[in-house]
Amino acid sequence: MFQNIVVAVDSSAGDAAALRTATRLAQNAGGVVHVLHIAVTDIERQAVVRLEDTDAARRVLDAAVESVAEAGVRSEGHLAAGTVGEVPGIISRTVGEVAADLLVITPHKRNMFTAWFTPRVSDAVTHASGIPVLLVPDGVDA
Repeated sequence: MFQNIVVAVDSSAGDAAALRTATRLAQNAGGVVHVLHIAVTDIERQAVVRLEDTDAARRVLDAAVESVAEAGVRSEGHLAAGTVGEVPGIISRTVGEVAADLLVITPHKRNMFTAWFTPRVSDAVTHASGIPVLLVPDGVDA
C-alpha cells in the first residue's frame, strides 16, 4: 500500500475530492499525506503577475493540511512558489524530496488549442514523477 502520498492542491473545485482520496488511502495504509500548494506567478508581456499572494497560499495550504489531520491522518504541508511553467517541476521535485510513493492530483480540462501550447500539469508530472499518479476528477467522492 501507499505510505507516503503527495497531494497537490491549487484552490480548484477538485481539491476536496483529491484530499479525501489521499486521506482515505493513507488511513488504510497508516501512511502520511504531504499536501503541496504552489503560490503561482505568471509572466505577461515582460511583467511578473502574482496570481496568489503568500498569505492566501498559506491559508489554502493550512486548510488542506487541517482537513487531512481532522480525519486522523498524519499530514505535512509544503508551500512553494514558482511560475506557471515551473509547477510540474516543483511537484516532481517535492515527490522526490519526500520519497513519495503516490501522487494525487486533479486534472484540469483544457481545449485542444490551449493544451498544445501549455500542457496540463497532470500530463507533465505523470511523465516526470517516476511514481504512480492518481488523477481524481472534480466531484468524485472517494
